[in-house]
Amino acid sequence: MILNELTLTNFCVYRGEQSIDLRPESRKGKNRPIVLFGGINGGGKTTILDAIQLVLYGNRATCSKKNEKNYEQFLRESINRGVHPSEGASICLSFQYASEGVQHSYEVQRRWLLKGPKIRESVIVKKDNEIDRWLSDNWAQQVEDLLPQGISQLCFFDAEKIRFLAEDETSNETLGNAIKALLGLDLAERLIADASVLEGRIAKRSRPSPEQTELQNLELQLAEKSRELDALMQSSASLENERLAAKKRLDDSERVFESVGGKHWTNRQAKQQELATTEATLASINSQLIEIASSELPLALVSNLISSFQSRVESSKELSEAKIFLAQLKKRDDMLLRAMKDKKVESEPIAILRAILERDRKSRESASDEKSEVELSGSGMRLLSNLSDDVVKTRKESVTALVAKAKRLAHEIEDLQRALAATPKESGIKEAAEALKAASQEYAVVDQKCQKLEEQLKSERATRTEIEDQLKRLRKRFTDEEIANEEDARLLKLLTRTQETMQVFLRRATDNKIGRLAELITESFRFLLRKKALVERVVIDSSTFAIELEDAHGQRISKQQLSEGEKQIFAISVLWGLSRASARPLPAVIDTPMGRLDAEHRNALLDRYFPNASHQVIILSTDTEIEENAFAKLKPFIARSYHLEYNDQEKSTTAIEGYFWETSVV
Repeated sequence: MILNELTLTNFCVYRGEQSIDLRPESRKGKNRPIVLFGGINGGGKTTILDAIQLVLYGNRATCSKKNEKNYEQFLRESINRGVHPSEGASICLSFQYASEGVQHSYEVQRRWLLKGPKIRESVIVKKDNEIDRWLSDNWAQQVEDLLPQGISQLCFFDAEKIRFLAEDETSNETLGNAIKALLGLDLAERLIADASVLEGRIAKRSRPSPEQTELQNLELQLAEKSRELDALMQSSASLENERLAAKKRLDDSERVFESVGGKHWTNRQAKQQELATTEATLASINSQLIEIASSELPLALVSNLISSFQSRVESSKELSEAKIFLAQLKKRDDMLLRAMKDKKVESEPIAILRAILERDRKSRESASDEKSEVELSGSGMRLLSNLSDDVVKTRKESVTALVAKAKRLAHEIEDLQRALAATPKESGIKEAAEALKAASQEYAVVDQKCQKLEEQLKSERATRTEIEDQLKRLRKRFTDEEIANEEDARLLKLLTRTQETMQVFLRRATDNKIGRLAELITESFRFLLRKKALVERVVIDSSTFAIELEDAHGQRISKQQLSEGEKQIFAISVLWGLSRASARPLPAVIDTPMGRLDAEHRNALLDRYFPNASHQVIILSTDTEIEENAFAKLKPFIARSYHLEYNDQEKSTTAIEGYFWETSVV
């Protein structure tokens, strides 16, 4: 199936007639399956998705703005406000569909207008460019053969809303119905149900009055219970809408709370404590620096003078020692000369020796004539010797390390002070905090109601199943007894065999097809998932259609362990796997594709999913989801792109060729 063209006339924000080409292309041997729409929120993106579903399915369409409105009211409100309701609105969708190897073209136009107090609706269907009256009158049944409404949810979906596949355990019934329709298993169930109805009719007319009364009572109970269940399901759907609306208000309140600095306000006490600790640490470091500065450290500034002073002290010490030495020499010389004189040595040798000794002392006196410039006591000398290079160097290294740490702490204090200064005052955030609290309480109340109603539904379903089992046992007892009417007996036997055979067929076919479907979903999920080791396989229960995740050791993984982005990736993988399992090649229309995804998961969709999701992929996005870099990645796969430009004055949208940053796709 390929969607060719969508024409909107006065539908919602699209005023007048606008035709949009939806065809994929193949250029230079390369497929370009993507048709990209870009628009702001409220600019008409989801309206495209609604229009495709509405034109095909009418009052059965699951449109975003339909909610609990009756169909006539929904159609009335879907007429553009800039035109009179009597002008009406229309949607026309043309597409190609291959049946039994033959390609056919279809054009479905759904038009409605206000005529008197009532909305009048008409459907005209063309097949191969000719109006087909039978198709036009019976389109609601015929579209189920082309594209069943149960399957359409697998290819026309809002990515923001499909996360229920990963979050809501009650989605098994919805998913099971879609799987049955997709795999053709619903036909077998319908055959079993039809056979059961026929069996009941035959049994009623062949039994005596008391047994017929019992059978009729059970059927009345079953009908009453079914009506009660329908009413509960409608209440559940209505309450679910309330829950979704409350969840949206909660999300909006959380965004507002965060935008006014709620996160900073929540963390302010921790930051104040951190600031106090950091300031205390800095004060301690400053005390250490003051203590070091009061020791020998300032002398490091005059290290050259200290070295010079030490040299002068050493020189002075040497001069003092030389004078002492000369004095000792004179005493020795005088003692020697007296001794020689006492020994009666002749005067001439004594005179010669005296001259020699005097010359020797004179030569020594020339080196010690200078006066000592510096004289230090013993304690002064010890203090001077302690001012060594190693001591001063150690002090300098300690100071350098402490100064660096002090600078870092000062920067941290500045950052903390700026963060605290940016924290809003309690008075400024009070309104947002109260709104968030109210939204949280509202959501909790509605969610609790939903859970209680779901428990009631579960109980009522069990009761209905018990009545059905009683009815089935009673009918079987009737069929086992002798029946006067041989034709009824033969039919009842055939019906019983048919039901038993179809039950076996349904069970075996389900087991066979579910296994292959689980493989396709596993393959899709692991292909898109960032953390490959997280999930090894996806398992589908063939009786309940519950989808479970397993790791490499076969252990079950709760879907609640997945992040918000992983839940959305999982939901998309389920739909992708179902689409791949379908015998029908169907297009994919995806609204709000990447709203909750982080960068890595967005890249996985851009690189792997969108180019391969289908032979035709229609994406409805904002400029923040598929921005310039994302657009560049998708461009080789884009057949055509549109910018949904909203005119605030006219309150209408126009589809212009080219995405936000381009006038056309080349």
